[in-house]
Amino acid sequence: MKYWIVTRSDCRRIAERKMQGVHLDIEQYVHPQGDGEEVDYERIQQASLRIDQNLDMPRPESSKDKDHLEGRAAPILYEALEGIEVSVLDDPGFWRYLSLRYFWGFIEWREKKAFAKGNYLKYIDGDESTECVLTRMYLRVQALGGSEYGHLASDISRSTDFWRSHVIRVRTGTSPELTRAFVKKQRDDRLKTDDLREFAKSLNRTWTNLLLNIYDDEEAEGLFKELWPR
Repeated sequence: MKYWIVTRSDCRRIAERKMQGVHLDIEQYVHPQGDGEEVDYERIQQASLRIDQNLDMPRPESSKDKDHLEGRAAPILYEALEGIEVSVLDDPGFWRYLSLRYFWGFIEWREKKAFAKGNYLKYIDGDESTECVLTRMYLRVQALGGSEYGHLASDISRSTDFWRSHVIRVRTGTSPELTRAFVKKQRDDRLKTDDLREFAKSLNRTWTNLLLNIYDDEEAEGLFKELWPR
């Protein structure tokens, strides 16, 4: 599959200029990769427009729960990338290109505080998959089992740490059944931050004794009902 990438050094250079308000023709910095059918960038561009137009945009600075909007955007992004080869999705340069070319405005809004401090690279660089906004959005829906369950990606309010620390970065995220059960339980019977962290540690230890990735939805929900600390 043919696709475009941006190198890490060029990514930094382009981002710095963007943050200075300088308009750049990003296409002069891209490099072709692969061969055969080209990635459908029109579909990706339409996804970026949908995110801008359909998620209470223009983005309200008063919104205190930006993660909720990220969760609503995640299925839109995921659906736009369905059918793209794994080798492309595994290339950090591909995500740099998407971040800079199509989703810069959303990412800059999502991580406004970090950008203001000059801490921007990890949020647009696919090398850091659990931090890069686009990759973590994609992985959130992947962890749930795909587009069919994408609605669950925004079901928990103020859930940045939940997704990043307790799903995407750990083995739980490799089991869609377990992830779905976890989301529903936290949504319906929310644990406070410290309690959630303790529970997540206990769940991670459970992996050493049980083959949790063979559980179906009913078994996973039963497990959470049994282990939930109240």
